[in-house]
Amino acid sequence: KFGNKSELPVTCGDKDGILHVEKYNDMEKCILSEDQWFKPNEFERFGGKGRNKKWKTSIFCDNIPLQKLTEVHKILSKSDSRSSDDNGDIVDEDDKDIIDMTMFEVQILPVTCGSGSGILYKNRFATGRCGRCIRTKDFWLTPEDFIRLNKPDGMWRKDILSNGIPLGKLIMKRVLELHMITCDCKICEDLNQDLNDDMCYMCDSEEDLVCCDECPRAFHSLCHLPAVQEDSPGQWSCTFCVMKNMEGSNQKTLQDVLSSPVSQYTLHCQYLLLHLLHESKTDVPEFSENICGLDRMKLKLENNDYQTLQEFVTDIELIFNNCCTSSEGSDMSRMTSRLKEVFKRECETIFKLL
Repeated sequence: KFGNKSELPVTCGDKDGILHVEKYNDMEKCILSEDQWFKPNEFERFGGKGRNKKWKTSIFCDNIPLQKLTEVHKILSKSDSRSSDDNGDIVDEDDKDIIDMTMFEVQILPVTCGSGSGILYKNRFATGRCGRCIRTKDFWLTPEDFIRLNKPDGMWRKDILSNGIPLGKLIMKRVLELHMITCDCKICEDLNQDLNDDMCYMCDSEEDLVCCDECPRAFHSLCHLPAVQEDSPGQWSCTFCVMKNMEGSNQKTLQDVLSSPVSQYTLHCQYLLLHLLHESKTDVPEFSENICGLDRMKLKLENNDYQTLQEFVTDIELIFNNCCTSSEGSDMSRMTSRLKEVFKRECETIFKLL
């Protein structure tokens, strides 16, 4: 009866309007009435039925409440095999483009928009406006946020690409599941949640995480350096952010830094160890066994076993040397070389070496 309409006539009380299905599914103002755009609950009030506070049963299309359209007739549902693109054109899912869908079977997808890039997590995706599903270096963003940041005049369905394919096409191919406007899941209900990672930045496991109030990172209290007191009041910033916010100091020679007491640079040492532990996460068993010396260094630092920076740096260099000599030319050797470069770069930056 309804076909594949992109617009539906609706009524509420003494008001008539046109419901735009794509705007409805994207949780935007979707009902046009008397030259005004309304959300469903706003249209309910406009029609004099605001006291009902249940627009799904107050708004009708052909004498059928919207709730029944969704549940029974499936009109306002993503199950249809056709979808509107951002220009309102109908695009058939059985188009002629041949896409290798195997690359989209993973739960995280690389995405780009203009010069911006990030990682999209399927389990966080809801709509353009809901679901902070794209992780950039500094933020969790919704698709609309990501567009505004990288291409303000763009449209997220067309201009955000994963492996060269627009998100709109991935929705049609069921790679991404678009939530309905009637969805009451926690992603759609609370637009201000999910500002932080779901897993510990250090060990990649969940539960009982402490979230940084300045960046998206989250940690287990004992994975962080220094360990986080669970009853710490107020806002909390991780060591990465504290280090970033430190005021600049005068440049120093390497010898001056190495001869300094560790107590003068405790934060710097904590930052370096956290950075190396994060960068050293791998599925290569040999490397994990050899690099575990970094965990022992973490304990030594917590126990104040180091007197000078020279002792701290010597331990790190010893771990690097053990990894390199054990298997030259292997994956482990290449990973160690990369860690050495990371360590050298970070030392030059945070100590402001001459």
